[in-house]
Amino acid sequence: MINEARIKAGYTQDEAAELMKTNKRVISQTEANKRTISADELAQFSRMYNVDVRELLFVDFTSEGEEISC
Repeated sequence: MINEARIKAGYTQDEAAELMKTNKRVISQTEANKRTISADELAQFSRMYNVDVRELLFVDFTSEGEEISC
């Protein structure tokens, strides 16, 4: 989901890395689920890509913010 949010926001991995003050490898590993991310990083991705944190965590929710049970 993080890579989809990045692409939808119009950023390359290099641009995302620069905004997060890290390197492209960290972004690539994060998107490939090869590293865990902190709550702070998750919040930063959310702000940077202008998406709800729950979207990055694969949680379905309604526009009112209520989670949908699966």
